[in-house]
Amino acid sequence: MMARRARWKTLALVLALLALALAGSSAAGPASAQGRGPSDDVRASGSLDVSSSAIPTVAQPLVTDSARSDTVLGPGSGKAVATAVSTSNCNGCSGSATALQTVSVSSGAPAMADNAATAWSNCANCSSSAVSVQIVTGSSASSVTANNRSLALNVACTSCTTTAVALQFVVIGGSQRALSASTKALIKQIEQQLGIKLSVGPQNRTSVQKDADDAAAQAKSAIANDTKAADVKTKVEVDSGH
Repeated sequence: MMARRARWKTLALVLALLALALAGSSAAGPASAQGRGPSDDVRASGSLDVSSSAIPTVAQPLVTDSARSDTVLGPGSGKAVATAVSTSNCNGCSGSATALQTVSVSSGAPAMADNAATAWSNCANCSSSAVSVQIVTGSSASSVTANNRSLALNVACTSCTTTAVALQFVVIGGSQRALSASTKALIKQIEQQLGIKLSVGPQNRTSVQKDADDAAAQAKSAIANDTKAADVKTKVEVDSGH
């Protein structure tokens, strides 16, 4: 009886954490939607809130979703939020969600940013992966508040692969305020490659961490070269189902 209650408490905690991740912004912007299938169109917008959500079903067991946002954070704009969420609760299903947000902070404005990747599985022979990448740049900011987190959980899972990676880069004070088109394209490629690596085949925590660290190093180098910044503050958060 106590074991049953513990399982229900764990499931309730997972659902609550997922709800918080999905509600990271006050309202879903145009870059938010649920994935429909492996050939989904990538949504792009200028929204401060970018969210991808991959939720496979028995009728549609393979779902991928990707969302991107290129936005400006000015005085009174609030907070930039990037979220990727993947959930699998059907046997043999696979969900993969990726989000990428580049944020340019107006001179003197507060730089407030949240980045989160969440994945959970409650099934057999299934997988869930989430990758969220957020880049914040600006010539100056009145204050900097940046949060980066990842969460991956298995609930009553058998032969599951569940991974979540959140990468965040903050550059305030570079000689170039916004990233160039070529650097944005390169980081998009890095994000896509990381998402593919996590979504195919079983991986242990060590291999996921290496893949995330390699991707972060590539992106950091590109950002530093582009912005001419002496320091690119980098946060790498990795979690795998347990």
